[in-house]
Amino acid sequence: MMQTVKLYHQDSYQTKFQAIVEDKYDDQGRHALILNQTCFYPLSGGQLSDKGTIEGIPVIAVEEREERIVHYLEREIAAGIGELVSGEIDWHQRLDHMQQHTGQHILSGVLMEFWQRETQSFHMGDDICTLDILAMPFDEPEMKEIERQANQIIYENRVIRHYFSKNKLELRTDRFKEKQEKLEKLRIIDIENFDCSACGGTHCRQTGEVGIIKILGWENRKEKIRISFLCGYRALGDYQEKHRILKNISQFFTTGIEQVEEKIRQLSMEEKGLTKSYQKMERKINEWESEDLKKNNRRAEKGIFLIEKIFPEQKVQNLNQITMLLTREEKTVTILGSEEPEPAICLACSADLSYNLKEILNQLLSEFTGKGGGSDFLVLAKLEKKEDIKKACQRAAELFN
Repeated sequence: MMQTVKLYHQDSYQTKFQAIVEDKYDDQGRHALILNQTCFYPLSGGQLSDKGTIEGIPVIAVEEREERIVHYLEREIAAGIGELVSGEIDWHQRLDHMQQHTGQHILSGVLMEFWQRETQSFHMGDDICTLDILAMPFDEPEMKEIERQANQIIYENRVIRHYFSKNKLELRTDRFKEKQEKLEKLRIIDIENFDCSACGGTHCRQTGEVGIIKILGWENRKEKIRISFLCGYRALGDYQEKHRILKNISQFFTTGIEQVEEKIRQLSMEEKGLTKSYQKMERKINEWESEDLKKNNRRAEKGIFLIEKIFPEQKVQNLNQITMLLTREEKTVTILGSEEPEPAICLACSADLSYNLKEILNQLLSEFTGKGGGSDFLVLAKLEKKEDIKKACQRAAELFN
């Protein structure tokens, strides 16, 4: 079986090519095409596959199988086996992939040279790139320094050499040991006087073409740390969008961009104070509401005191609080409902009564659509229809009897 000649290894900047059709077939409903050579990079090594066209037909995916590159087309190609076809990759996407992947090598090189942390894995997403390293304590100043050093390598515009080698000792790190063991010769990406590692991806010719590396954040993942980052035009687009948002926020607050952070901090403190005051007032209102219910909605019935009311509008947490206040009284059963902002019913009894509230609730939920739960002395359910609240409260009163 002949191997596909990988033109992208010879020149990552080549966008157009001609090739001979070696095979085409249906692969579980996908139109597969194999050529004798190609510029299309397959999904591999954490890097996304190229997009583009072959004979004007969009290429939707590219995969490598036993050294042969399989192109999956949007529809079947007319050309037959042995015929010549023309292809073209999407250059803007290729450049983006080169910037992200080369940027990863630079970032990995900094982590290795200054922090002795090898990159365990790399993933290029459509929006964000990530790399994993073994866990170590990072703080904001240290990550800022890592970012600064990575961008320093970019600004120095160092030459990047791409070549094949059988000499495994040329590598400066133990990265990609698995590739070293499996391949007779390795494709080396050598950043001048900085980093040298095995990689089959597409890369820039000089570090300056990466433009910029921006670390977005990091998170602990068991024994690893995952760093999220963007390079090149992606980083520029991210900055432009965040600057637009920040500018709009500053205009909304009628303040300069430099004062937005302090303004938000002040508003946050004010909001916390207002929330605390509001909650205090709400608790007081609930106390008044419970007293009013004991005075106007409490009636004696079969040795207990029953309190019932349906509120046109009452928050679920208020229903819960009012109910707990009411059932402090002995021999008290409460049935409270609310139609807005969400249909809810709350049932409770004082601790000196022995009603099986969960059983009553289960019976209600078998008759009215909703979800709920609770304790031995208080249960609460949210129903799907507010029209059911009145009927559900009436049914609850029957079940208590």
